[in-house]
Amino acid sequence: MEPASKAFKRLALSHFLCEEIGVFKQGASCDEMITAVLRAGLNGSVAFRVRRIRGSISPEDAFALETGLNRRASKTPGIIVNLENPESILEVVSSNGFLILGRRVCNSARKNVMSRSGGRKPFFHPSSLKVGLARAMLNLARVGKGSVVVDPFSGTGTVLMEAHELQAYPIGLDLDPLMAYSSRRNYRWFRTLVFQVLGDARHMPFRRADAVVTDPPYGRRASTHGLESLRLYEGFIREASRVLRAKGWIAFLAPSRLPVERILELNGFKLRERFLIEVHSNLTRKLLLALME
Repeated sequence: MEPASKAFKRLALSHFLCEEIGVFKQGASCDEMITAVLRAGLNGSVAFRVRRIRGSISPEDAFALETGLNRRASKTPGIIVNLENPESILEVVSSNGFLILGRRVCNSARKNVMSRSGGRKPFFHPSSLKVGLARAMLNLARVGKGSVVVDPFSGTGTVLMEAHELQAYPIGLDLDPLMAYSSRRNYRWFRTLVFQVLGDARHMPFRRADAVVTDPPYGRRASTHGLESLRLYEGFIREASRVLRAKGWIAFLAPSRLPVERILELNGFKLRERFLIEVHSNLTRKLLLALME
């Protein structure tokens, strides 16, 4: 489990990693799940925790199941229950008519990542990228120790600070002097080493990068400095294709109706992933991940 644990600890949009013990239909008895735990041959003390996904069961039923499992397990030979300081936490996740039972292996980086969320920054802007999504984009772009990461619309520096946490070399570019200079307050506050430049994403003053990860401006609260959105994406993607090394990755967000996929293809990129993200009822964005071939 060591490679999986190491990778999982980079994540921010997940909570914990479990080693599966069994999957049961909703309504399975405590005895069925405890029998599966005995078969798993776990060492040391345990405690059951029940989690609900999207209201799959009521809070009252979840509490009753957790209480019942711990009470029944405490009376079962071969199982030691310690609710305060267990050696193994047994997670029971209720979802879509099933109960998934597993031993928690490790937690993700979520708590640490969220400590750098918007409200905790000295410099904040309403259009800032959410920190959990920034970390996810860096992970999708295969950013690791020693990677050179460019964010050509760096804004308040969210992507760059997360890249630094992954032991990469973050380089930021922004056309707005307020963003380029004020973001340095965030870097100092979080003791982050970032190379920040005032400049245009369509004319990047860089030679080579391993990854480009960014959130171009959109919506009423963000400025494109008079540029029409599609032209802005055309210029930035063209420059990204020049800067990125072969087999380098680009991850960025765009309005769902903007046809940027064709621009990627024309500039030598191979689209690998496309995710839709609903911002509100009138706006859906897409996260695009592409490889420089």
